[in-house]
Amino acid sequence: MTELKKESENIKFFFERVWDFLDELKEKEYKNVLIVAHSGVSKAFSAYFEGIKDGKFLNRGLKNCEIKIYEL
Repeated sequence: MTELKKESENIKFFFERVWDFLDELKEKEYKNVLIVAHSGVSKAFSAYFEGIKDGKFLNRGLKNCEIKIYEL
């Protein structure tokens, strides 16, 4: 049996992919959007809306079942 090589996505590309999604939402005429995501996506959201001023983003993910409201 061949073993699959597991590689993680580059964090920069991951954040850019999430940010592209948020940019796309800006073009829609939605009143509200509910997004349910894992902690990694919440870190990208935090960086998008709040910036990464101190170079740290790993400690900015949401806790389990935590709710955060952002406005585009």
